[in-house]
Amino acid sequence: MPLYFRRSIEVGPFRFNLSKSGIGLSTGVKGFRIGTGPRGHYIHAGMKGVYYRKTFGNSKSSGSSGKEAESARDQSTRSVPAAVHDALPSSYVTSDGVVMKRIMSADAVTMEHESRREVIADLNRAQSNPSLALLFGVLGVGVSLVFALAAIELAAVISGLVTALFVAVGQRIDLGRRQVVFFYDLDETAERNYGALTEAWDGIKGVRNLWYIDAAGAINNLTAWKRNAGASELVDKHETAASYEEPPGVQSNVTPPTVRVGDQTLYFYPDFILVRESKQYGAVAYADIRTAVRDQRFIVDGPTPSDAQVVGETWAHPNKNGGPDRRFANNRRLAICLFEEIGMIGSTGLKVLLQLSRRGRAQPLAQAISRLGPVSQEDRSEHVVLLTNEAADSAT
Repeated sequence: MPLYFRRSIEVGPFRFNLSKSGIGLSTGVKGFRIGTGPRGHYIHAGMKGVYYRKTFGNSKSSGSSGKEAESARDQSTRSVPAAVHDALPSSYVTSDGVVMKRIMSADAVTMEHESRREVIADLNRAQSNPSLALLFGVLGVGVSLVFALAAIELAAVISGLVTALFVAVGQRIDLGRRQVVFFYDLDETAERNYGALTEAWDGIKGVRNLWYIDAAGAINNLTAWKRNAGASELVDKHETAASYEEPPGVQSNVTPPTVRVGDQTLYFYPDFILVRESKQYGAVAYADIRTAVRDQRFIVDGPTPSDAQVVGETWAHPNKNGGPDRRFANNRRLAICLFEEIGMIGSTGLKVLLQLSRRGRAQPLAQAISRLGPVSQEDRSEHVVLLTNEAADSAT
């Protein structure tokens, strides 16, 4: 399990700290820091063993907390090469006449988690703010280039130094304008449940191949059946990877499990799934997600994954009796593997179907999501504290 939970984080001039008494926020330099905590706003100053602390007022923080397996199919499926589509219709027809139905999620921005609506709105507003550091950098480079072309070397050098200074200032300002802080204080139950999810994610990270399925369609004509090794279903799938990453615009003491599914990226936080698409964010509560795990026979046209269970073989172009069709040149044997799939469907429009080369790794994830559902539904403030930088500014 990776180090996914940290006791403190620094966001620009701010430091968020987690102690036995709760969450605190401070800002300043070594020897002098101003902040706020569960016992009130405070000033903490001192060096070399001489310290001064004064508490005044009270601070408040708000926030909320952070299946069934299907039987294996009798028929095999086979992948279809990725195709480029100008648009994304709900279905399309392959050259073999197979009608492919897309597994399409709703736009991320339409996915709303009621208790996270304000936080997601803050995050989307922060992402829409232009980067001052980039603006200052572009303008400064342009001015320096003008001076350089005019052979005014001293002015070009001074302009470059001023640009570097303005870029640094812009980066500092951007931290407050374009970043949102998720700082989690999990109780024992919530931390144990989230730990189970990260352990399950480690298992998925360990598989040889991980894919997301974009579309699927039943093969119901002889031409398509022969061209696709006798499969009963055709799927359009793409390789992806399980990882741990923080989303752009978010600073947190939790590094969430992450997976990219088409144009969307999913971040599994302790209390909800954050969905990113085209610099816009949505949120899905675990309580609103239904999961299903199933085994799937799959014809592998290429190298067989080293961790896959091989359950049979077929020909690239079979006859009706299962033997090779001699009319096709270079007709070769293909392995039939038993892969595992996990589907996730959210009431707000999330639809995800992942396929794993190794069986037995998806069920723990489905169980962990199920256990996190009641936590996100209860919406208890002692589980999670969410703060934006705007709140940090006002607190200090």
